[in-house]
Amino acid sequence: MEKTFYIATQAFGWFISISLAVFAVFAFKLKYPFIGILLILIFLASCVVNFLFRKKWKETL
Repeated sequence: MEKTFYIATQAFGWFISISLAVFAVFAFKLKYPFIGILLILIFLASCVVNFLFRKKWKETL
C-alpha cells in the first residue's frame, strides 16, 4: 500500500481517538457516567487499533 494511505489513516485515527477522549471527559463533567465509560472503552479500542496499524505499517517498510 502507499505510504500516504498509512500516514492519513494514522492521522485520522489519532484525531478520532483524541476526540473520543475529549467527549468522554465532557460526558463525565455533564454527569453522564455510562456514556463516559462507553466512550473511554471505545477510545481504548481505537488506540489499540492505531497501535496495531502502526505495527503493520512498520512491517511493510
